[in-house]
Amino acid sequence: MMKSIHRVLLPILFISLMFQTSCSKDFLEIEPKGSRVAKTTLDYEQLMNAVSLQVSYPPSLYMGDEMAAQATYMDAAQIRTQRLFRFEARIYDEDQLPNETWPLTNIYTFNKVINEVMQSEGGTDQQKRAILAEAKVGRALCHLYFLNDFSLPYNAATAATDLGVPLLTKADVTQTTFVRASVQECYDFIIKDLTDALPDLGPLTHRRKFSRLAAEFILGRVYLYMAKFNEASTHVDAAFAELGKAAMPLALYDYNIVLDPDSDNSWFPDFGFGLSNYPLAANNVQVIYNLSMVNFQLQQANTYVFSPETAALYDPADKRLELFSGIEMFNPDKTFPGGMRRYSASLFSGLEIGPSLPDLYLMRSELKARAGDLAGAKSDLEILRSKRMPANIATVPASIAESKEALVRYILDERIREFATSGMRWWDMRRLSVDPVYSNTVKYTHKLYDDAGNVVATYTLSPARFALKFGERMLAANKGLVENE
Repeated sequence: MMKSIHRVLLPILFISLMFQTSCSKDFLEIEPKGSRVAKTTLDYEQLMNAVSLQVSYPPSLYMGDEMAAQATYMDAAQIRTQRLFRFEARIYDEDQLPNETWPLTNIYTFNKVINEVMQSEGGTDQQKRAILAEAKVGRALCHLYFLNDFSLPYNAATAATDLGVPLLTKADVTQTTFVRASVQECYDFIIKDLTDALPDLGPLTHRRKFSRLAAEFILGRVYLYMAKFNEASTHVDAAFAELGKAAMPLALYDYNIVLDPDSDNSWFPDFGFGLSNYPLAANNVQVIYNLSMVNFQLQQANTYVFSPETAALYDPADKRLELFSGIEMFNPDKTFPGGMRRYSASLFSGLEIGPSLPDLYLMRSELKARAGDLAGAKSDLEILRSKRMPANIATVPASIAESKEALVRYILDERIREFATSGMRWWDMRRLSVDPVYSNTVKYTHKLYDDAGNVVATYTLSPARFALKFGERMLAANKGLVENE
């Protein structure tokens, strides 16, 4: 982010040197020795192709209310993750910079492309506009995740005065003054980037290339975070309309098959470090855009698990439980108490937290239920559930399907079942915490358990902690940056 906000990006400083331009004709005529100056449209396309969005150990991974922790292993966990789990106000020491800087490296690259590609050499106007559109989607997405870490949830009543994040539009590593825009201004900026990009985006051709499908999905998610459900439905429906145009396979995996050890198409065996046939992101047919989260750290492999309350949400026959292990890593004789489990399916390739088909179905199901289309919501939900468990338990109970509020709550629970331990529950908690009907679905405590399953400590989330603090070092290096409460 910033040391200044951009200078935390010292590892990418070479990019600015490699692509820097000047008003001097003489300088423009000389390519730095050993470097490549971006001049052609192809150069900017290759710069976009090199972008790989990956989040390492995001705060959301440790802060969701579906999580619990094991006291035996807590001291071995990173101090940062311990503090996040305990909902502490101070996550970083005075001399530390925040880890939540991954969007900023990419925002620099996207801004470079946005500000220069239309003046590049050799490409057609259509090619340049397509590259520009992809960069705008990337910039919007990165600002959204930046906002999710350092701002309070969107609340229409206070968004105009709540502090958001600085809006970064320049590729300038020398910038040292950053003023936080309001939350409303941030969402307006994100929506404008995405909306402006839509006409020039093409169908899905690669899972690391922004498509119109991905942009419509992200717009749907943005409006869902804003509780603008009609607008969210418009873009979620538009995303569904794009599915048939994709040049890559898209489908829900049938966990009744791929998580059956005896199936020819099984993701098993598991040799102790994840399912050996679990698909790579490039081949994962559920992925619309590959944005992955690295979640495995050897020293805390047994520390963070989903809670007994989360375990109770699953039917014992739900195949999604096969993605988790109830047995400690490196200690096969020790079972976690209370049904708690650690994620174990894909330790090294990470969890997908970007646009995906399961999330698209769950968003549409929730939006239909909120709008009173209970039959449509039930249908979408059962399409997903039929791929996650045996047919005899996939049907939504009639008593739930006939009640709008009960069905929305059931869908919110389904989101926990589908995305447990991925960090996505934290993003749902943020939006639901200000929901006038469903705010009571958010739990504000974390529990620490001993080996016998007894609660030895309870930590309470203050609503202020929906926004992380930047910390003293970040504030000192960036004029105008205001700290969160």
